[in-house]
Amino acid sequence: MTTQIRIFDVDHGSCAAVVTPNGQLILLDCGHNSTRDWRPSSWLVSQRLRPELLIVSNLDEDHVSDLPNIDRLCVPNRFYTNSTISPDYVVYKKNEGGGLGPGITQAVAYMRRFTALSAPIDYGLEIRTFEHRQGLFDDFNNLSVVTFLFYAGQGIIFPGDIEQRAWHVFLADQEFRRCLARTNLFVASHHGRENGLEPTVFDYCHPELILISDKSIRHQTQLTTARYGAYAGGVMFGRTRRDVLTTRNDGTISITIQPNGQGQVNTSG
Repeated sequence: MTTQIRIFDVDHGSCAAVVTPNGQLILLDCGHNSTRDWRPSSWLVSQRLRPELLIVSNLDEDHVSDLPNIDRLCVPNRFYTNSTISPDYVVYKKNEGGGLGPGITQAVAYMRRFTALSAPIDYGLEIRTFEHRQGLFDDFNNLSVVTFLFYAGQGIIFPGDIEQRAWHVFLADQEFRRCLARTNLFVASHHGRENGLEPTVFDYCHPELILISDKSIRHQTQLTTARYGAYAGGVMFGRTRRDVLTTRNDGTISITIQPNGQGQVNTSG
């Protein structure tokens, strides 16, 4: 049984799907691509998949923009976001900044509707999540849920939009550092933006490949590909070694991990 990971091209957004060895689906965020009108809800329906677990890493609209359609078409069995954040706090902070978008409105409803996760489900792989408590930070980027997935000796990290300050606090946690040491596929924080790149992370994590989910370059803060590449060992694509893949250039990134630990990476671009 394999593990299949897809990091979808959703412009400046976030959406990844993991089909576990047990055939269950874990959805990490549910942003959509407004340029091509690609939506995870439509993909789920076409694949006849229903999320066993939806993890929302960051309570910003670009991470949940398709959640109203997912709620209409394929409600997840379980929902998780930072457990220390209250729904009322989300409403307060969003109204302070201009109001709730439709995705955040649905996320708040899910926060009120879904209780904390009960006994863990056997997905056939290991899931570890880390989060900072509301109060230690007051912005949603640094309150992102960081998710590690491990299977057959391979590990991938989805760090949401955490910034350098949050990385520093996490690095004081020995168990977090141990998870970093087991990680060989690294999804760049905050869509590869400069404020999510913390060099000291790579004192503990030595990835083969960096993965960036982001739209076309419009800002100086997006010019981090070469800097990230310095921290990756690289993977061969035919005769070309790549150390960084981006959805803006490579499209959807697909990773297949076999039970013996062998992996294959493909892109749709």
